This record gives sequence, C-alpha cells and structure tokens, in this order.
Amino acid sequence: MTRSARVVPDIPSFAVDSGFWYAIPEHLQHDLSLGSIVRVPLSGRRVRGWVVELAESHEGALKEIAGISGVTAVFDDALLQGLEWAARHYVAPVSSLLARATPPNLPRSIPIPGRLGRPVVAGHHALSPIVGRSALGRKTPVTALVSTWRDPSWLGEMAPIMEAGRSVLIVAASAAEVREISAAGTEILGRVVASVDGDDAAADTRAWQAAQSPPRLLVGTPKTATWRIGDLALAVALEEGRRAMKDRQTPTIHVRETLITRSRVEGFNVVFFGPTPSVEVLAGGADVIRAGNRAWPLVEVVDRSQEPPGSGFLSDRSMAAITAVGRRGARVFVFTHRRAGSSSMRCMECRVLRSCPNCGSRVGRDESCLRCGEPAGPCPNCGGDRFEAMGTIPERLVSEINRHAGASLAFTSPEDGLVTVGTERDLAGLGRVELAVAADVDGMLLGSGHRVSEEALRQLARLASSVTGGKGSRLMLQTSRPDSMLVTTMRRGDPIPYLERVLVERARDGSPPATEMIAIEVRGHTPDSVVPGLRSLDRGATVLGPMEVEEGERWLLTGSLGKARIELRDLVSRWRDAGATVRVDVDPIDL
Repeated sequence: MTRSARVVPDIPSFAVDSGFWYAIPEHLQHDLSLGSIVRVPLSGRRVRGWVVELAESHEGALKEIAGISGVTAVFDDALLQGLEWAARHYVAPVSSLLARATPPNLPRSIPIPGRLGRPVVAGHHALSPIVGRSALGRKTPVTALVSTWRDPSWLGEMAPIMEAGRSVLIVAASAAEVREISAAGTEILGRVVASVDGDDAAADTRAWQAAQSPPRLLVGTPKTATWRIGDLALAVALEEGRRAMKDRQTPTIHVRETLITRSRVEGFNVVFFGPTPSVEVLAGGADVIRAGNRAWPLVEVVDRSQEPPGSGFLSDRSMAAITAVGRRGARVFVFTHRRAGSSSMRCMECRVLRSCPNCGSRVGRDESCLRCGEPAGPCPNCGGDRFEAMGTIPERLVSEINRHAGASLAFTSPEDGLVTVGTERDLAGLGRVELAVAADVDGMLLGSGHRVSEEALRQLARLASSVTGGKGSRLMLQTSRPDSMLVTTMRRGDPIPYLERVLVERARDGSPPATEMIAIEVRGHTPDSVVPGLRSLDRGATVLGPMEVEEGERWLLTGSLGKARIELRDLVSRWRDAGATVRVDVDPIDL
C-alpha cells in the first residue's frame, strides 16, 4: 500500500485516456499535486504526463514516477473537469486537451502579482454591473453585450476586479487585435496586463506564468480559453462568432462552448462582447444587453437598382466619396466578399470581355481562346488591340478606382496607400478608417451553407465598427435591394431581430443550433470498416454521405449525438490505427 498518482501520458491516443497508476517516491511526496507535469516510465521509455488523480493508497506493485517538471500545476480539479468535457464533446484524446492547457515551455517561476497604475474611475458602461458582481464572486447569467468594442475605454471598467485582487481574461480572434487591446489596457490599467499575441513559446510561457498571479488582465488569442488563470472572475470573448474563434484542426475547439462550460464548473462569469452575437449564444438563452442605441455607427445606403448592367463595381456616388476622402489623406477601405480571380482578358477601350471570333468563348491571358485554343485577334466589339488581365476581384476594384482618380490612389496592401481594397481576412489588421465601402452587399447572401445570412451581417457589422466616429465618417453599402432584411438591419443598427429570424430558419431547416452536427473526414487509406462503423452508430444519429473531398471522403452526422460521440472514439481510434488520417469536425462552420 503506497501513496500513488494516476497519470495521463502525453500521447495523442484514446488508448491512454484513463491514464496509468504510478507510485509517488518519497522525495516527491510534498511537491506533487493534481495538474503537475511529471515524467513516467512507459513501454521502456520515459514520457511526459499529467497527474489527474491522487490516492493515499493503491494495492499492488507500481512503477514510480521518475520526476516532476515545472514549479506549479497547470490545471486544478475544476479546469480538469472542463478539459475532460471538451475531450468528450470534441471526440478528442484527453491528452490533447491537457496539452492545450499547458504552456509551451516548462513554467519555472511565478511572478509577483500585478498592480494597477493610476486610479481608474469605472461604472459608466453596460459592463459595470457584471464587473461589480464578478469582483465580489457573484454569478451572473451568460451575457451577450451588443456593441462595438473598438473604443478601448471599456477596459477601464475592469478596475474593480483588479482592485479585488482577481483576474480577467479577454479573448480576441487575431494577434493584431490582441496587441491593440493589450496596448490600450496597459495605458489605462498599468502593469496588470499580460498578452498572448503570437506563437513565441517563451513569450507565451511568460504570459501563462503571469496569469497565475492575480490581479491580472490576460489578453490573448483563442488558445488562452483553455488556460488556467489565477482567481479568474470574468471572461470576455470579443466577437465569438468569427471563424478564428474555432480551431480548424482536430480537436475543433470553440472558444464559446469552452468558456461557457468552464464558467459553470469554475464559477466565473462570461460575456460575449461584439456587435453581432452568434445565434448559438442567443439559442443558449444568454441575457442580451444593448450598450447604446446602435450596435455600430450610422451607414449610408447606395441604391444601385436603377443602374444599367455593366456599370462597374462601384457607383459614381461611391467612387466620388472614395476619391475625395483618399485625396485629402484620410484612410478608406473598400470591401469585397469575393477574392476569386479570372483568367480572362478585357478590352481596355470598351471594357468588354475579350471573346473568340471562332466560338465566342472567353480569351485567356495567353492570348488564346480558353475553349478552342485559337488565337483571339482584335476585340470583336470595337476592334481595339489593347487588353488587360482581369485579375482578382480586389485587383479589379483597384484598377477601377485608379482609372477614375487618374492616379495610383488605391492598393491591395495597406502599407502602399491610404485607400485599400480587401476581403474579410484584411479586416483584422485594418485599424480605423474614415470611409468604408461594401461593394456588393447582395452578393454576400448568394453563397452556400447554413451560415450565409449570419456571416453577411457579421462581416458588415465588423466593417462598420472599423469606421471612426468623426463628422463625415461612414460606411457605404452598395445594393440593388435597399429594402432587404440585411440592409434594413444595417440601417437600424440592431442585429437581434435579424438573428432571431435566422434562428427560426435554422430550426425549420434542421440546422445547428437546432440540431447537433459532426463532420468526419477520412483521408488517405480508407478502411473498409468506416461505412459499417458509421451505420452502427446510435439511432439518434443520422449519417449523410459520403462526399468526395481531396484525397478522401466526408460524412456528416446530425441529430442527438451524445451516444454517437462516445461510440466515435473507438471507431476513430481503429481507423487511425489502420493508417487513415481522420479529422473530426464538431459543430462545423461549413458543410
């Protein structure tokens, strides 16, 4: 009979989920605790592992723990419960979740607690009541705060939690936004701020160590949602509906579900802060609080319904505004939801796509017909002999703006000029602009998938939130349907009725969050047992597929998937052992 510990080895396999019991040697009796990183013998070698249970006694002969790493435990019992839930929900090995909660390097020291800078006066924001209750350790419901977070003054509202010696976690979708928020937070609150804004292992470890010594305001990317934070009182996730808030690789963890589950176990409060809460947050019964009359600044609608076909990407009204603002040295961003390019050529005289005189098909960049391969010759429309490649949509918009301005005013890179053309991926590092233009609002609703309507509103709200609040600053929406629900919502500045309608449509169509959904992708060698295995799942799961994907096949599971998740663990393990690459995408964004 000896004091012992159950250890989960750092091996990404379902086979070691239950861990193995080891004896605790005498010299480690006082240093070992739940959450300690240890080294243990396994299959003739030493591996890293985590202590997930301690026992005063254990029958039988046990191998001893070889050593302990680091100076502090990386999780406690409450966080362990949340990580084990995530392993079940996302059909992932427990060790994969424990690794996510562990800093990249061994924690060597815990710094002294942070301290506030100059006194901060709080209490004037919609966050204030939640912050006050959080500072006192009182629980509040999950909250959706409908407003833009780009004005950093709300960070000062966190002062009461810092003064109470407790901590706050702020999760942002991109490294650029983390840097923006942490810089503003340091200016307002002082040395209590720590940040995680990249993949620097040493810097991430220092931030993790700092987060163990409250009071602390930790600002980080989505990976911090699984971190232990000393005396955490409040977690704030900014725009949790964005794609970056969910991991693309297995396990496909989402910040939203992770924080909600942790808050139930650990007792801290959660606020989802942004102009457009996700329908999942609304469906979960979150308290909705509106900060102000509008969730984003005023917009200007440009009605293009009466313009003739072929009028170009931008109306005369939009073009005049872009040129005027850009020429006076203010920043402009022109947004397009499409990036796809074209290999076709266009006449520089009449602007008509160059067509083949032989078969009428389009002509490619190599000056020959894309269909029959014949040389194209001059433009059959006007006889011109000067042509240009169409390029990507942003490149074509740049060309159109510069042609109107008579100068190189617009660029696809913000480093090159004040007028920038880009897509959603350019919004994160955009900063503030005086004028934003959405080139094709109607086209944003033409994509496939169950999230198109929600995504369109979310992207437009993000675009509107990038506009400064000065006189003349605005977002211009180009549309041929000025009375559509999307445009009307942008005018009113209130996303909730629109999102509630989307929620009803999802329920009618049987799409999430009305039903659970898991996508299974098997690439490389597909074992013969895949189809029988999926068909054997619990009757609550409906199996759709397969659909061909690159180097493999994809299945979709819908319905009540609680039992199916448990059964999938064994199936996925067997398929991987057979040599297949298996990706399990729980709550997929794209179908």
